[in-house]
Parts: sequence; structure tokens; C-alpha cells
Amino acid sequence: MSEPDPVKDEPVAREPLFRAPKVVLIVIAILVAVHVAIQLGGQNWQIWSLYAFSFIPARVSGAAPFPGIWGSQAWSFVTYGFLHADMMHLFFNSLWFLVFGSVVARRLGAFRFLVLTCVSTIAGAAAMLFIHWGEAAIMIGASGAVSGLMAAAIPLMYGEGLRLGDTYRRDIATVRPLRPLEILTNRRALIFTLVWIAVTLFSGASGWTGGSFLEEARIAWEAHLGGFAAGLVAFYWLDRRN
Repeated sequence: MSEPDPVKDEPVAREPLFRAPKVVLIVIAILVAVHVAIQLGGQNWQIWSLYAFSFIPARVSGAAPFPGIWGSQAWSFVTYGFLHADMMHLFFNSLWFLVFGSVVARRLGAFRFLVLTCVSTIAGAAAMLFIHWGEAAIMIGASGAVSGLMAAAIPLMYGEGLRLGDTYRRDIATVRPLRPLEILTNRRALIFTLVWIAVTLFSGASGWTGGSFLEEARIAWEAHLGGFAAGLVAFYWLDRRN
């Protein structure tokens, strides 16, 4: 009688289907709490919060004065990501934050996950500032952060898992992420990326997933692309193995 193969017979570790890292759930809870608090605060509170925390290129560039408080020019690079135009805008951002943020948080851990999220948010605002320098456009929403998390998830979703005997385990901690150029040569990763870019540009033109630009009711596709690029770069930097 042959001895059982301890590697082959080892049970495959699997992540529960609906369990998300705590840091992801906490961030989503904060986004929901901020939106509810602003909506319940009345019109004056809504207007004050919008001008104090949204990202406005004209205010940052000094092209035009806007109501606000000390520091709005600086912290609005991040705080705009906590504001949303309506429930649909909040729902879509929270949904994609849950899906792609969970993948990234399991790989990087809570602290590096938050760093990547913050970098992507700032990069989204920087892209808006560069393209819309001096314009009086009010931008809100966590889409820059979500785009960065989506970019960071691509090398993991299509990376190589760890082979154990005849099993193939895709433990996110042991996956070898795609290298940057491999995203262009991996057919599935490339298609996913191109489809995302197409959807981003389409939603930016049509506004079908909600409005990041309040006065125009359209998606800030520029912030999406800026967050995406920064999230991808930040992932490779934060995921370095010694």
C-alpha cells in the first residue's frame, strides 16, 4: 500500500467568499457615515462641507477665490474622496472599493493599503489640476482611490499562484504578481485594462455611474486615469519583497 502524499493531500486554503479585510470595511463605513452626516446636516452644512473639502482646481491654482477654511487648498487633495454627489455615486464607489480593495488589502496589509489608497486619491486630484488648471470645477468622490486599487489588483488577479503537488492554490500572499510589462503581454490582464479604460472614458462622457463634477454631472475620467497610474506604480513599490 502506498503512503499518502502529504503535499498532495494537504487541504487547499480558501478565503471565505464574502469576508473582506477589516480596513476595507472601515473605510467604506466612513464613506457612508460622511455622506449620511452631510445629508442630514441640512443645506447650509452641505454647502459648507462642499466648499471646505471638495477639490477645486481654481482655488488651488489661485485663479479664483472660493469659500473655505484654512488648509482647504492642501487637504482637499485627499478630502474630496470622502464626498459623493448622491447615493448612486456612493454605491458604485463602495462596491468597487470592496471588490478590488479586498484583493489589495489582503496582499499589502492595512497600513500599506491605506498608503496606496491615499497616493491614488492625491494623484487623481493632481491629474485634474494639471488638465483643468484654473478652472472653477468642483470635484468629489472616491473614484481616484478606487481606480488605483483596481490597477493594483490587476497584477495579483492575473499573477501566478503557488503549485502544491497536483493542486493550484491562489493564496493572495503567495501569488507572484505580473511584472509591469507582463500586463501588456498577458491577454486577460490587457483585455481587462483596455475594457476598464473604455468604460471610464464612456462613463466620463455619459455620466452613467454618477457625477464627480457637480456642475456638469459627469465623471472625472481624468482623476480615474491619474489614480490608476499612481496605484499601479505604488503597488510595485509597496509590494517589494526583501
